[in-house]
Amino acid sequence: MGIASGHERDRARDEARDEARRIIWDYKVATPPVRIEELAEAHGAQIARHRFEGPESGFALRDGNRWIIGVNVQTSRRRQRFTIAHELGHLLLHKGRPLTVDQAVLRVDMRNDVSSMATDIQEIQANTFAAALLMPEEIVLDFATTLVRRDNTITRDDLIAKLARTFDVSVEAMSYRLINLGILTA
Repeated sequence: MGIASGHERDRARDEARDEARRIIWDYKVATPPVRIEELAEAHGAQIARHRFEGPESGFALRDGNRWIIGVNVQTSRRRQRFTIAHELGHLLLHKGRPLTVDQAVLRVDMRNDVSSMATDIQEIQANTFAAALLMPEEIVLDFATTLVRRDNTITRDDLIAKLARTFDVSVEAMSYRLINLGILTA
């Protein structure tokens, strides 16, 4: 794919967030952690866990009417959760793509110099979708507010770590999500 313009990236992110919100609404997701495997299976995806020899974190495969999400068992459990959400994003948002293979490098919808290097619209969308699905905006805001109200001296690192545990995501993913939601600054 070519280099995506800022407008194209914004539109892609909006579409991904809207799809994640629809799923959250349809499946009445109200508390963390999001049961990502159940959601993927409810959408007809089979999850196949295997040991990959290369740097791949996962893949999304369409085989006729069958959807398969492959997950590398050599990555952490939390990374596997993100991979499942990311690959589900590819399957739902990129219908004409029969196979997508993703490397074990995490970029989570971050709008700074690092993410501006991400030019593949479909990867940007899948990352945005995964972040929005695993860490729903309203729920993250509610939990973050509650933690800060309970302890107004909570450190940035403790806030991130507690939310990461609650949502069963990596500290890195939660950190990026809190920055993107405007709760923390970069």
